[in-house]
Amino acid sequence: MFRKMQLKTRLYITLGGLIVLIFITGEWSLWKSSQINKRVDNIYTQEVIPLENISHLKGALYRIRDRSLRLIDTKDKNIISKHKKVIQEQEKRIKQELEIYDNTRLSKEEKLELQKFKTNFQKYLTIIKKQIYPKLMQSNEKTLENILYKKAILEFRKAREALNRLSEYQIRRAKLRHQHSQEIYYKQMITIQIILLIIISFSIYFAKSLMGSIVEPIRQINDVLAKITHEDFSKRINISSHDELGKMSGMLNNSIATLQRTFQELSLLVNNDRITNLPNRKSFYEVVEKYLSSERNHHSLFAVMFIDVDNFKNINDTYGHTIGDKLLEIIAKRMKSCIRENDMLARLGGDEFAIFLQDIKNNIIAGNIANKIIDIIQKPIYINRHTIFTSVSIGIYVSGQQNLSQEKILSYADIAMYAAKNSGKSQYSYFNQDMYKQVEKEALIEIQLRDAIKNQEFLVYFQPIVEPKTEALYGVESLLRWKKEGEIISPIYFIKQLESNGMILDITYMLIEKVFDMIERNKFSSIVSINLSILQFYDENFIPFLKRQLEKYKNVNPDNIYFEITESIFAQNNDLILSTMELVKKLGFKFSLDDFGTGYSSLSYIKDYPINTLKIDKKFVDNLLEDIKAQELLEGIVHLAKTLHLTIIIEGVEDVATLKIVTNHSNVKIQGYYYYKPMPQEEFERLLS
Repeated sequence: MFRKMQLKTRLYITLGGLIVLIFITGEWSLWKSSQINKRVDNIYTQEVIPLENISHLKGALYRIRDRSLRLIDTKDKNIISKHKKVIQEQEKRIKQELEIYDNTRLSKEEKLELQKFKTNFQKYLTIIKKQIYPKLMQSNEKTLENILYKKAILEFRKAREALNRLSEYQIRRAKLRHQHSQEIYYKQMITIQIILLIIISFSIYFAKSLMGSIVEPIRQINDVLAKITHEDFSKRINISSHDELGKMSGMLNNSIATLQRTFQELSLLVNNDRITNLPNRKSFYEVVEKYLSSERNHHSLFAVMFIDVDNFKNINDTYGHTIGDKLLEIIAKRMKSCIRENDMLARLGGDEFAIFLQDIKNNIIAGNIANKIIDIIQKPIYINRHTIFTSVSIGIYVSGQQNLSQEKILSYADIAMYAAKNSGKSQYSYFNQDMYKQVEKEALIEIQLRDAIKNQEFLVYFQPIVEPKTEALYGVESLLRWKKEGEIISPIYFIKQLESNGMILDITYMLIEKVFDMIERNKFSSIVSINLSILQFYDENFIPFLKRQLEKYKNVNPDNIYFEITESIFAQNNDLILSTMELVKKLGFKFSLDDFGTGYSSLSYIKDYPINTLKIDKKFVDNLLEDIKAQELLEGIVHLAKTLHLTIIIEGVEDVATLKIVTNHSNVKIQGYYYYKPMPQEEFERLLS
């Protein structure tokens, strides 16, 4: 019937049909693009704005932290007032941002994290306002630091972690929204293709002249939408007409531009470090994994460098986190200038960096780059009128193996870095299997030590201290021994490892309690020496523990208990050491300075610290027979101790000749194999009976 119609009528029908189809298609496309635009706007409103809120909250939180850190460093009322004002302003800023953030769409988990942030933030502010503010002009800096670092900063970190988790939730939701948008785009693409097919069919059959003005715009839209589904936002729709398709293309281009900015911001948050703008650990692993999985690299040599800034914690503690962050930024720029264009520098976290060197000819190239980095980092760094000197230790792993995981490769470089640090810092070291064996050996020893604590394999030995004139028992030193598979092991083989992993704390407390129990049961009233680790002085439970033991063991006289410390302790935080010693002294205990004459000896330590006894080390005593100057020096030490009313205990006396020399002095006590070797507790108690 249609074929029988006049050409004019058929043309009018065709043109009318095409006009209707084009009109419907245009309106539908406008509506659909409007929906897409709204969805992109929703993504921006619901995802990006909350991320900006979180960023503002983080900024305000960090500014409060920085001002609180500065508060305790000054006694100037004007400066304190300025810091308080800034803290108050940032608190107000946080409340405003929270009001905005509360009105966004949040999941149950996000609401929980938000509540955690509010709670921890309020605790953090409460500590600052109620515990630090009132004491700013009254307490010493150490007291304020204790409150700030042991209480306030803990709440700050919890609040910061809650914000980080909120940020992760937002990023995860944005990805889900993106996936959902992809599905919508795909459905729209199919719909447009169907409509396009109908239009093309009519146009081919009736009016080819009408076809060109419709197909090309739709083809462009199809291409752009296809690229969007693969997260490619670089292409735009190039239509200059003023009809419906032109309007739709303009709105789509705007929507794509907004979506592209959103994903760039999200990608930056996920893959880059905030302080240095370097790739983070995640990005580093991805690049290494991609390189290792590529077949063309299977015969290529590569290197991974693990870099650690030496003494960064001390710099951070001395100058503050703001300068510490700026220092990391400068170090990153300097290291960046030392590597090749196709190499990758990343910040792993804290003061740790990593470099991935691709396609190197030999390991010398990695060593040359390491030398450049070490040299350039050693140059002075100027920040806010401060001149800072630092260095780096570098571990290098060079390999052509492609069957290792990126985590294993980085761990090898990490092991090599610690070898460089242990060799004196500011140098580099190549990984070798001996290093790995040493790490495995130390790990095995640590496991054995933990089992030893669990199985109560650590024993208390006692070595008597003698009054040489009468050969009567003056006192006793308690010593630690490890009974492993029937063999008694000296602490020189395991004490460093106990200190490095912190297990020495519990073992020392166990030893103190066993010594107090021995005193209680045997009614022992002579001097008892107990060795302390430096970690005890940093443990906030030390003083409460001593108080509990005195309450438990009523017959223990603290005046007879001497805690032995070595001279190396004075290389640490002297203010903390002195304050802890004074607290111990108030409980009635006394202190002995062990290994005197071998370490950081200084008369100021004897003068400034509550020392009651000096113990002359065996290394000093071993030279007495042949060394006249050593004898004269011993005479001077004994005379000094007598003047200062200090007791002298001479260790390592093993023969009669040495005994005659040291007993020429009236106020010395003897500890050594000549009289007694260290003995198990049971044997010592039999000696007492």
